Amino acid sequence: MKKSIIVLLISVLLSISTTGFASEPRSFFNKEEETVTISKEEFELYQKFSKLELLLQIVNAYYYEDADLEKMLDGAAAGLMSGIGDVYSCYYNKEQMDAIKEESTGVYAGVGCQLLADPETMLITVTRVFKGSPAEEAGIRTGDKIVYVNDEYYSAREMDDAVSVMRGQVGETVKITVLRGIETIDFNVVRREVNINYVEYEILPENIGYIILYDFYGDASKGFKEALEKFTEAGVKGVILDLRNNGGGIVDIAVEIADLILPEGVVVSTRDKEGTEEKMTIDDEYYEFPLAVLVNEYSASASEILAGAVRDYHAGILVGTKTFGKGVIQVELQFTDGTGMKVTMAKYYTPSGECIHEVGIEPDVDLELNKDAVTKYGYNNLPHDQDNQLQTAVRILTGESTLEAEKAAAEAIKAEKKAAEEANATAELDVALAKGRDNGDPDDAKSESGEDSTNSEEVNDETAELKEETAEQDSEETPAGTEKDPN
Repeated sequence: MKKSIIVLLISVLLSISTTGFASEPRSFFNKEEETVTISKEEFELYQKFSKLELLLQIVNAYYYEDADLEKMLDGAAAGLMSGIGDVYSCYYNKEQMDAIKEESTGVYAGVGCQLLADPETMLITVTRVFKGSPAEEAGIRTGDKIVYVNDEYYSAREMDDAVSVMRGQVGETVKITVLRGIETIDFNVVRREVNINYVEYEILPENIGYIILYDFYGDASKGFKEALEKFTEAGVKGVILDLRNNGGGIVDIAVEIADLILPEGVVVSTRDKEGTEEKMTIDDEYYEFPLAVLVNEYSASASEILAGAVRDYHAGILVGTKTFGKGVIQVELQFTDGTGMKVTMAKYYTPSGECIHEVGIEPDVDLELNKDAVTKYGYNNLPHDQDNQLQTAVRILTGESTLEAEKAAAEAIKAEKKAAEEANATAELDVALAKGRDNGDPDDAKSESGEDSTNSEEVNDETAELKEETAEQDSEETPAGTEKDPN
């Protein structure tokens, strides 16, 4: 009897909530009524959130333990932002907001890798593993997909939660489970203090300046300028800017770096939902070098702003593979209680007016990284002489080769790879058909004689599946790229 009364009571409460009388349920719990005067607009807004109040009242009345109100409100805020359906917009609790502030300083306690929330796979992708970090020592690689942290599953939407778990007390162990190809691998990583180095540079033996720009955070523009000054003193023949696996960062820093290598003009423009446009410009003072920019499928956001500006101003060549395609900008806000949020505020456009969101930027020389070399050494430890994308840029900048010749060579490599995949798929199909004949399969006999067009279509489907499977196997053998959101 008591159970049926409770069910009836909840049914009544839910029916009341749909009418908009959000204050009415209080009488069921004998709470003292308070009367306030509000405007019609405020009351209508209050009605929209009445369900949350109703849920809270029911939890307080019937949940078997005392609920943590602050955690419930954090969860409600996170859910509200998740409801936008934008993987880049989210709510930060206080711990997550503190971690973001740590990122801007470049020092934090964690495992030492950067992550990207991949909206296509909805998996957390490792885009960079810091040198000398616990993650590198444990064996985590660029391109690994983090699926579990301490045996709890996290999707791309929950990347910030996963980062919070991976960060924490120095000396404690975190269990990280990654998906590498089709294999899942467990790593027990001990947290340490990690120093983020945003810029590394050197002068290659061919007298070419080489800058790796890992992120657009902290003192990245300062480190970039320092590198250019060293290159000027050394009289280098050209500069290679490596943006591979750079998932982005602060737009203002991207503009500051563009100001060092590009002529006067617009670097990027933004447009919000009202159509309001804002242009970010730079002056006419810059370091002038023959320039090549290395990009790949994990070059995103601020990296694409810089790469797009270099392309549109014809200030350099792009070598590598098509970029990620993140053409939107977020703003981060912190509230007085230490929590915060990030929300997508606008699309951005390259100087020529192109929006590359979910499209990416095609390089001048479309060339995949040497798979065999990466498999042998790993991306983070790839020697320069085994880096075919880097060596292509070197040949062009030194005059050993031309852009046209390298384009043709890259196209030839792609054609050769495609032919090999098709030949492999055909060979596997031949084996399958031969096996069918050996087993006396009548359907195979019909397919060969052409008597059954339906079976012929099935064979074509099988061919397509085998080709797709072959391509998937190729990608699984390659440790992919890395980057964004250090943890």
